[in-house]
Amino acid sequence: MPGGEKNLTENTLPLIAWKPEFELGIHIVDEHHRGIVAIINTLHYEMQREQIDNVLAPVYIIVKELTHIHFKVEEEFFDKFNYPDKAYHRGLHAELIGALYRIGERSLVNNDPNHFMDFLRTWWIDHICKKDREFRNYLLGE
Repeated sequence: MPGGEKNLTENTLPLIAWKPEFELGIHIVDEHHRGIVAIINTLHYEMQREQIDNVLAPVYIIVKELTHIHFKVEEEFFDKFNYPDKAYHRGLHAELIGALYRIGERSLVNNDPNHFMDFLRTWWIDHICKKDREFRNYLLGE
């Protein structure tokens, strides 16, 4: 293969491959989650290429904006379905927003995406895949 093409697929593997089991069954929330995965994978791809100079700031801005929209929508569902742990989950959202700002701003100042990526990965694993699943289980009576 001509110059470097054989490495193209190796270097473009996502950090997180979307799986049907990630879906909560609330279409708009699942769409947001897919968007978050896409953003994480975009940052991961650029980090692999060592090309973060022009992508770190836009990724941070997109994550901030999507997070505000996403949490607002989730919290509307908490109210609509009278989720008993909604106050606790809202508190988690507030903590995540604070951490997102602190870590994201520090990453921008230092031009170092590593802590920001760690935050995003942890958010995916600990919050989206676990805490949001608790809300899903409540809705389904599980």
